[in-house]
Amino acid sequence: VPHEIGPSAPVSALATQAVLARTWALANSRRFKVDGYHLCSDTQCQVYKDPNKIDTEVSRAIEKTAGKVLTWDGKPISAVYHATNGGIMASVNEAWSMDEVPYLKTNLDGSLRWIQQFSIPLKKRSTLKSFLSRRDGAYGNNHYLFRWKRKFTSNDLQKDLLNLRPNFGVPQKVNVLDRGPSGRVLALEIISKSNELPIVLKKDGIRRILKTLPSTLFIVEELESGNWQFVGGGFGHGSGLSQAGAIDLALRGWSTRKILKHYYPGTTYESFR
Repeated sequence: VPHEIGPSAPVSALATQAVLARTWALANSRRFKVDGYHLCSDTQCQVYKDPNKIDTEVSRAIEKTAGKVLTWDGKPISAVYHATNGGIMASVNEAWSMDEVPYLKTNLDGSLRWIQQFSIPLKKRSTLKSFLSRRDGAYGNNHYLFRWKRKFTSNDLQKDLLNLRPNFGVPQKVNVLDRGPSGRVLALEIISKSNELPIVLKKDGIRRILKTLPSTLFIVEELESGNWQFVGGGFGHGSGLSQAGAIDLALRGWSTRKILKHYYPGTTYESFR
């Protein structure tokens, strides 16, 4: 809990993280069976560290939610979470190549004032550019990666693509081919100066290859030939709970149950047996 959402988070946010960590562990306990273990201790699964170093607030949050999980049709849900969604939640199939689930949908994440400014889908570049220029009214907008910029040169891109295609030429164009309803990039095309097949990065593969990108919620601006700026928002895949949003809502007095209902609508908060 403290190594995911931070030990200084409000108790109801800590408790929210405890429920999700428990739910995720139960739902994925057989995921690595073929390799002979249940879960790993890094960000591929969840960050687990020395439990003896937790403080009283974390202990209280865990005890407060002892045995509680989120379920759908009586089974633990896919309790994915991330640092900040940049003001809009992603559907699960915008992040990964998997089927939709009813409790992980695209939704604007903010006050009524925030929600009234925009309409989903955010697929048009001009609409998304306007969205990324704003932050007031969005939940968790004080996170340092709520809005961000990253610059790439053709040399930077060529190095990032080296393991994917060692002989790929010098990148000349970067094009967004497709976006999901939250505005997140589903397919990013990189064209080289030489006459060869372009590289197309998809969904989570975009950040896996271009590692300095905090999220796939971005627009691409060509600054000059061979230089691009990615203007974006959020840190992580954007699906499920925004940890920055949960902290913000907890500070506003929201309960653990209410925060969970907001990020996983339609799920049941119950004791798992």
